[in-house]
Amino acid sequence: MVNTGAAEVLYSAVGEWAQLDQDSTVLDVCCGTGTIGISLAKRVKKVIGIELCQEAVEDAKMNAKLNDLSNVEFHCGKAEDVFPNILNALVSPNVTAIVDPPRAGLHSKVILAIRRAEHLKRLVYVACNAKAAMSNFVDLCRAPSNRVHGAPFRPVRAMAVDLFPQTKHVEILLLFERVDYNSQQQT
Repeated sequence: MVNTGAAEVLYSAVGEWAQLDQDSTVLDVCCGTGTIGISLAKRVKKVIGIELCQEAVEDAKMNAKLNDLSNVEFHCGKAEDVFPNILNALVSPNVTAIVDPPRAGLHSKVILAIRRAEHLKRLVYVACNAKAAMSNFVDLCRAPSNRVHGAPFRPVRAMAVDLFPQTKHVEILLLFERVDYNSQQQT
């Protein structure tokens, strides 16, 4: 991290927006060395991290061990291959996903798996390039179709965090919540 103070702001906002409790399961997608999930682990039942880079996964496991955490696990692989299986196997009623993908955003298979998983009600998206991730945002929020199944999400909060001062890059933090058609009142 270039800017520790800004990173603390980012992680604090992620933790606050995720609305976690002792029954929560956090899916930390594109978790890198596990810092976001590890920072939340003491508040939740379980953290499951998914990361492509094997070295980062080894570092994440070491970081969890150094922090004396036993409720954290990390899986190495492409998010589009690993995430749907983990999500489908989860029986926890209280699942929150935190995604911090590379510049291009998440693979469409990950977005489609998120949409299908109706028990996943909240998603915190950390975007280093909001323009590149726009198709992810559209697919999260679009009406169900032949390709996109499951109730849509809606963006409810957004914040920019300047992790890299003196550059044009900012991290965009977005909170998406599942639209609950059943509880919406008719007007």
